[in-house]
Amino acid sequence: MDDNQEQDIVWEPTPKQAEFLSCDDYEVLYGGAAGGGKTDAILMDAWCGQYDGPQNPNHRGILFRRTFKELEDIIERSHSLYPNFIEGAKYNKVEHIWRTPWGAKLEFGHLNHDNDRFKYRGRAFNWMGFEELTLWPTDTCYRYLKSRLRTTDKLLPRYLRSNSNPDGPGQKWVMKNWAIEQSGAASRIVVPTEFEESDGKGGWQMVQRMIIRSFIPSKLTDNPYLRGTGYRETLMDMSPDERDALLLGLWNGNQVKGAFYFNEMQRARADGRIGAVPAVTGVPVNTFWDLGMNDTTAIWFHQGMGPTNRFVRCYENSGEGIEHYAQILQQFAKDFRYVYGTHYLPHDAAHTTLASAGKMVIQLFREALPGHKFVTVPRTPHLIVGINQTRKVFGNCYFDAEGCVDGIAALDAYRKKWNDQLGAFTNAHVHDWSSNYADAFRQFGQGFEPAQKHVKPPEWQKKLHSMSRAPRSPMTS
Repeated sequence: MDDNQEQDIVWEPTPKQAEFLSCDDYEVLYGGAAGGGKTDAILMDAWCGQYDGPQNPNHRGILFRRTFKELEDIIERSHSLYPNFIEGAKYNKVEHIWRTPWGAKLEFGHLNHDNDRFKYRGRAFNWMGFEELTLWPTDTCYRYLKSRLRTTDKLLPRYLRSNSNPDGPGQKWVMKNWAIEQSGAASRIVVPTEFEESDGKGGWQMVQRMIIRSFIPSKLTDNPYLRGTGYRETLMDMSPDERDALLLGLWNGNQVKGAFYFNEMQRARADGRIGAVPAVTGVPVNTFWDLGMNDTTAIWFHQGMGPTNRFVRCYENSGEGIEHYAQILQQFAKDFRYVYGTHYLPHDAAHTTLASAGKMVIQLFREALPGHKFVTVPRTPHLIVGINQTRKVFGNCYFDAEGCVDGIAALDAYRKKWNDQLGAFTNAHVHDWSSNYADAFRQFGQGFEPAQKHVKPPEWQKKLHSMSRAPRSPMTS
């Protein structure tokens, strides 16, 4: 090809994406409204192209999403981008790592639970990214993994990059971290941060530096590639609070309009029923489930003590089979000394699946966990009936703020669908990240009290009752 002949452009940033890519600040959040080109921007930034990252054998980057299922879309998009501008780049689908011919690496990882952060203990990266940061309810993973941002190569920058819409369970801590106002305006602050730096002797030492933390907002109007695609019309068809967030880029303080359990959660906080609620050793632990073999499965761990219901932990994962959840229950029993009572499964656990050889799902659970008691919760005629049943039992529920952080955020965010024609919310629910935990919690509202009436007391409890009824001797009266 002639040197003067114009080369094909494989990707060109929008002006707002270019602002993000050229920002040299240490910690940058890009996003706000939907449609601003967040995913492409963070995928391109990951190689630190202005520092010749793809050609540097020491470049190490990692991009996180909350779940692997969510990560798959980003990985697919990376295949449309990277081979076009990094000749010879290869992707390992087992390790989820891109490698260039010069030895540079970009890894994809997921952090579904706070403990997943320990998988990266001892690792080192000069570039780290978080896709849809507000989907992490707390900053636990973010703060811990910042300590893995280190390199001995002075030619490479240390960059911490994130993107997000102004919604999700982690909205509050993200707003605080970047000092974002509800208007969604750009922000730039100077904060002290600790780093691990090479001590020049083959080891690492902690040092403190002042760094710049920037928020670069983007909106649909900043992305000319989506004009005329109907994307704006899709956003306009959402409820008012969703339009404020995804179309206008407003950060309205995590006030979820149309939330089913808004009043109940407000009362729980006012009454001090969300806080430190540790499991009590020896008290049976019940579980309440929402099943999704190809979707997300969510579990609440519960102890009934007198008139109170204590939710001590919750767990969620996706794309896993029954064996995985059986292992989780056994692991929790070992780690937290749980003694299980009854496992409450939704009504569809009485169905068979193609992979079950004609067996019901509940039967597969019983085979995976022999000796455990599984029951199915009867189906209600309408979703709102089950929700109203759950509302009635909220008043004596206590939640451990640490063990149930994701579930609490889900109950806050579980909301009604908006009908634009009626200009009102309906009784139908929005199926999103919050609905799995909410559906699992509804099994408690629908099934626990009726089932509790038929639970046979254990032998030790019978003996205790008979002793309390025995006549006292004169010496003890």
